[in-house]
Amino acid sequence: MYIRRDNSNLHFGNYRRHGVSRWLLGVWFVVMVILATLLMRFNDVQSWAMSSLGTAPTATLDAVTLARMGERAYLQGDLEAAIGYYGQAVQLAPQDIDIKFEYGRMLIYRSYAGRTYQFRAVAALEVAQDAVDVAPNNARAQALYCFALMENNRAEEAIGSCLRATQLDPNYAEAHAYLSLAYYAAQRPNQAFDEADRAVRLNADSLDAHRALALSLAYVGQFNAAIQQYEQAIQIHPRLDALYFELAQYYVALSNFVGAQAAYDQVLAMDPDNVKAYTRKCEAYFRDRNDTEAQVACERAVELDPTYPEAYRQLGMVQYTRRNYEGAIESFETCSSLQDQQGIPLADQEIQCYYIRGLAEALLDRCDRAWDDLQSALEMNPEESIKNQISQGLQMCVTHDEAFSVQQIPTAIPSTAVPPQPIPIY
Repeated sequence: MYIRRDNSNLHFGNYRRHGVSRWLLGVWFVVMVILATLLMRFNDVQSWAMSSLGTAPTATLDAVTLARMGERAYLQGDLEAAIGYYGQAVQLAPQDIDIKFEYGRMLIYRSYAGRTYQFRAVAALEVAQDAVDVAPNNARAQALYCFALMENNRAEEAIGSCLRATQLDPNYAEAHAYLSLAYYAAQRPNQAFDEADRAVRLNADSLDAHRALALSLAYVGQFNAAIQQYEQAIQIHPRLDALYFELAQYYVALSNFVGAQAAYDQVLAMDPDNVKAYTRKCEAYFRDRNDTEAQVACERAVELDPTYPEAYRQLGMVQYTRRNYEGAIESFETCSSLQDQQGIPLADQEIQCYYIRGLAEALLDRCDRAWDDLQSALEMNPEESIKNQISQGLQMCVTHDEAFSVQQIPTAIPSTAVPPQPIPIY
């Protein structure tokens, strides 16, 4: 059977060509008009398309959402991000005490990063003051105010606020934990232990309760028991670096330098560029008489942050021990210069950057400079062992330099008896 191909629907040979051209021309014209219109209104069309696809521009976040983002950042160990989110949340919800409380805690925890972060504790006090102004009968507001006052060296005032918080809510664990910390700062170890123990019994999942109990135990020399409390706190929040720094200090107190190094390595695993961790590693190696590794850690610290005084202080101590007196003097000079630039009062500065520098200068017969540094160290009310070393340095200058005499050695300011103090974390 023969099929005629010219009758097929696929055959356009019998269509009139001028008719097809007019139809295509019309279609082309309509398409061009539509495209021109779309180009002229591109932004409106884009917004409509994104909205249709569920990808419209992000709306302004509300306070609760920001606070939840802050909590996630906190749990991840990113305190700076947490502070940012909570700060925005507080601006959107200035009456919300719960958000203010968490914001204040973040600021205080971040202040533990070093001396140059003390402004965070000052900011926390402002937040806490605002919280008690907004809600004076709120237990969380009073507890935060207590915590912030204590971190700003106002322990006696802090005790009053925490007692108020415990009256408002006797079962609020954090209020008892902060009261313990305030008693500790006020040098009342028995009361500090009682309140911390009560806090843990009220809430075994409270990080602050375990930390307060650790500090109160360490106050009376129970370092192993303190370490156990830190280990429980770390289980609650394994990414809060302040816990590892405090834990490590107690390992050092027990001469367990392996444990201390492991704690610092945990911090570095979370934050490989943590200058404080490298500085503390240097210090632990130094205490363990491993000066080679100590110097490596200290040099890494100053490389990471050339403005960190503690790193130069510790590097100078290592150099001095290795009899690199020139290098030690340079490191100590940088240390004291940075502290001056950062506005740290002389009484609060790193005393090693003065008296050990003075000793190094005396050993190099630079007594004109050594004398001033050693006298500055005396003005810092040093403990007895340091005062003895300062006296030896001054005597060295009297022996080797005729420009100085015993009569020029100043009468040392009597040392003030200092009760046991908290393990430093700065």
